[in-house]
Amino acid sequence: MAAPIIHDSTIGMLSLALNASNMRQQAIANNIANANTPGYQRIGVNFESRMSEVKSGLRDGRTPALADLQYYQPLFEAAPDSIAGDPVQLDMEVAGLSENTLHQQALIKALNKHLSILSTAINEGKR
Repeated sequence: MAAPIIHDSTIGMLSLALNASNMRQQAIANNIANANTPGYQRIGVNFESRMSEVKSGLRDGRTPALADLQYYQPLFEAAPDSIAGDPVQLDMEVAGLSENTLHQQALIKALNKHLSILSTAINEGKR
């Protein structure tokens, strides 16, 4: 496999965020599917808390190395506000699904904008 020409941490971070968003969609779908399962504990995705180190580095002007981003992969986990056996609140899950969909759309828009800027740079502003 050839090495990528452009090592871009922005694309890497957007990719991680999109992975987290996709996993969150799966978690919400799983929660809704198991709403009537006795003893079920809701699941969520741990991503934002894992990115706190990266966020603080960005505030200090440090861009993370692309290779380091692999350590911040999102993870499925029991939802922090969930206790086994508590009923799944369908209205909250649907609201979370809507919020996540908007977040996913914003990430895709940001990725498209970034790729457009890279394309312009590669083509030296020519179309």
